[in-house]
Amino acid sequence: MCLDILCCCIGPAACGLCCCGSKVKSSVVTRLLYMTFLVGVLVVSSIMLAPSVQTGLANTEVLCKGVNVTVPVLNPLVPAIPINSLVRCDQFVGYLAVYRICMAVASFFFILMLMMICVCSSKDPRSYIQNGFWLIKWLVVIGLVVGFFFIPEGANFVFSQVSLGIGLFASIIFIVVQVVILVDFAHSWAENWIERAEENDNKAWYILMLVFSVIFYIGSAVAIILLYVFFTELASCTWNKVFISGTLVFSVIVSIVAILPWVQKVQPKSGLLQASVVTAYCTYLTWSAVATEPYGDQADCHLHNSTINLALYGEHSTPSSLAASIVGIIVLFISVGYICFSLSSQKQLRKLKGGAKDDSEGSLVCCDCLSPDEEPDDETEDDDEKEGKLRLRSVNDEKTRVTYSYSFFHFLMMLAVLYFMMQLTNWGDPGNADTEHFQNTWASTGVKIASAWLCFIIYLWTLIAPLVLGSCRDFDYAEE
Repeated sequence: MCLDILCCCIGPAACGLCCCGSKVKSSVVTRLLYMTFLVGVLVVSSIMLAPSVQTGLANTEVLCKGVNVTVPVLNPLVPAIPINSLVRCDQFVGYLAVYRICMAVASFFFILMLMMICVCSSKDPRSYIQNGFWLIKWLVVIGLVVGFFFIPEGANFVFSQVSLGIGLFASIIFIVVQVVILVDFAHSWAENWIERAEENDNKAWYILMLVFSVIFYIGSAVAIILLYVFFTELASCTWNKVFISGTLVFSVIVSIVAILPWVQKVQPKSGLLQASVVTAYCTYLTWSAVATEPYGDQADCHLHNSTINLALYGEHSTPSSLAASIVGIIVLFISVGYICFSLSSQKQLRKLKGGAKDDSEGSLVCCDCLSPDEEPDDETEDDDEKEGKLRLRSVNDEKTRVTYSYSFFHFLMMLAVLYFMMQLTNWGDPGNADTEHFQNTWASTGVKIASAWLCFIIYLWTLIAPLVLGSCRDFDYAEE
């Protein structure tokens, strides 16, 4: 087993899992290991954002307080350099530190994305880089992070502004992908249960669909009521009323459209389960948006005087904004994992492209490495496994064709890191941010509300698209 660990850490062999022996597939283990980079980003960035770390570093005598310590130079004509002129502690904490860490990790995935273009089999030498050399990869990432901390900020916060622009652009793409995947998940869930009910002639699946729909609708209704109670006031909070009311109106519209006879004719599997999933998710986004909205005497809302106690949370943050950030990170990890595991597959790439049934229509990648109906061959069990020896080696399920697009997977991971960067900094500008408090920003509120309403619009389009474009395009779910 030690040899297997050594081979996957500093060699080209794919890693396995101790709990699964050699039963786990290499493509699954590889993607799980790449997800650990996101965990590392979260842990280190959270440390850099912690106020106690910032205060402790600022009070460090040698590093940051400018004691009488000098660094001699070789030239006797040049005076000794004070050590406090060599170290800027504000570079290692706060939003700017998170930007440097995330930009470094995103650069790592960008390099891998370019390297893995058109890899169609594990026989390609580049697949060894994809599936092995994990210790070397971590050393490269650490080296990139250290290097990014040496990039000067420049006048007018040039590095911050460039990083902010890249993060915003990448986050918009990731949000669109995230919303599309959610709508596709809702449709796939309902269609799967309907197919099971029809194949087995079992009405229990319809009952389960009804139960989950009722749960999602009741939860959304209660949440919207609570949003009106805790995040609006009679004389103020106009924008909050617009946001919450808009979500409520959209929820009613998509629920009605989903069960219209015209929609049911072209989409017989459309129903309230999909609408309830979209409604619940968009209601969560609305709560997250209003929870991270700036409040105070100078803002449109003065909720801190009545419903939110700031005594325990400081002047710039609220209990609801902290809760929204924690829940947002959890939802982000779940969505990133689902997106990176599902969307990078060839079948999902074709679905994202538009459901092309003919391979001659092309692909999002430069080569069709796996047909939708063909599964790769698994490697047979080796002699050590038959003898019961524990091996930390995975099954090579990509001997013939890769099971997912390496390049597109790294593209998604790059977008996820940059989106993660914006979420951790609450879409704030490092150049203007207060590094001692987690700030609420209108940018965060606007992005989340736009994501919620975009989700409604995309789902609504999937319902009416067969009616509008039925004669121009063949939809898989439309009746012949």
